[in-house]
Amino acid sequence: MKINRRNFVALGAAGAASLAMPSIGRAQGAAPSFMSFTYAEDPNRPFVQAVLDGFKTSSGISVEVIGSAWGDTQRNILLRQRSRTLPTTAQIQDRWLPAMASMPEIVDLEAVFGKAGVDAMVDPAIAGMGRVGGKTIGLPIISGSIGMFANMEVLAKAGVSSIPTSLAEFRTALLAVRDKVPNSVPYGMATKNPGSVPLDVLLLVWAHGGRMIDESGKVLVKSDSGRAAMEFMAGLMRDRLVAPEIDRPDARRLFGQGNCAFYIDAPQARSFGRSFSGRGEAFDPVVMPMKMPVANAGIKPASIEWGHLVSMFATGPVAKDSPGARWVEYLMSDAVQTSFPLKLSALPGSKAGRAAPAVQSDAYLRNLVASAGTGMKHEIGVWSNSPELSTILTEETQAALLGQKNAGAAVDAMQSRMEQSMARRG
Repeated sequence: MKINRRNFVALGAAGAASLAMPSIGRAQGAAPSFMSFTYAEDPNRPFVQAVLDGFKTSSGISVEVIGSAWGDTQRNILLRQRSRTLPTTAQIQDRWLPAMASMPEIVDLEAVFGKAGVDAMVDPAIAGMGRVGGKTIGLPIISGSIGMFANMEVLAKAGVSSIPTSLAEFRTALLAVRDKVPNSVPYGMATKNPGSVPLDVLLLVWAHGGRMIDESGKVLVKSDSGRAAMEFMAGLMRDRLVAPEIDRPDARRLFGQGNCAFYIDAPQARSFGRSFSGRGEAFDPVVMPMKMPVANAGIKPASIEWGHLVSMFATGPVAKDSPGARWVEYLMSDAVQTSFPLKLSALPGSKAGRAAPAVQSDAYLRNLVASAGTGMKHEIGVWSNSPELSTILTEETQAALLGQKNAGAAVDAMQSRMEQSMARRG
């Protein structure tokens, strides 16, 4: 089932007509529910539970938590919309919001808290992350960017003494890791799963000076930069510097266990490293955020804007003092914003949280900000037909990596298929 704007609208209308099903609007006075993909992650579940426990202690209200794997959350929300069992609140990836904005049940949070209330909760630098079509439909509970991370211990074993800044230096470092660190995957590039592959491809296309899709929806991958990026990735596979059948969770495990020198991830890379290494905070110096290596000095390193937001769902007006609204407000409170994001190795979403001494003194977070370079929108994920675009990108990239097509043919096919998808989207 493809998740897109039209599916949400159509299915929302079908759900609204089904009066026999329980109404989420009538559930606003009941204990709120919260769908969370962080809760579904074993290393991070205790941090969400601590927030749930803190809210119950401070308010006397229990929250029903619904664990949902990151890759299943959009689909689960869509299915719950059909059955009129949407959660009161949900943790949302920032790039999902455009596809969800036309859901009749998604709440404009300014209608609940007022514009001044929203402005007081959210750091103005990232306030736009939760706004779509003039409405605030998500508040950022954690933020940061997606970029490259280096394993300093693996690099030391390979005799690599400095972080590469160019793609030529990056490739040289990968060769050293391949030859000197047995059984390693030098670069844990995502090579399977349409939910993961686009991140690596986007960053490498940008690193060659190219674009995938511009703000107007024009597909731009068919270019000298796009072909160079595809040839670069195919060369990495030919030289055994990346591996087939690698997903983001695989790369995290390899990185934490000392079998991977570089991989792309969200800020939570440090938390995953702590868990998969079994060394906890002692592993922190090993995880180094780095600027994305680029093809030449004239290209600015870029990262992908990233954040987790909380959204609300209802079939009618939501009172500011309702249990669900109080839960959202608690997630943006100083008590949560000065602790929860740090547990996930990410930046807070509130201005007060970002100014907190614990954040300002965290070397990892300082390096994360310094390494971000130019923050770019996810050029695939922001479109309502992103599932189809992601599948096209992944299929054509895999064809080039596996030698089924040369780089030029793969890029040409990607351009044509994406143009057709964008045309169908209208």
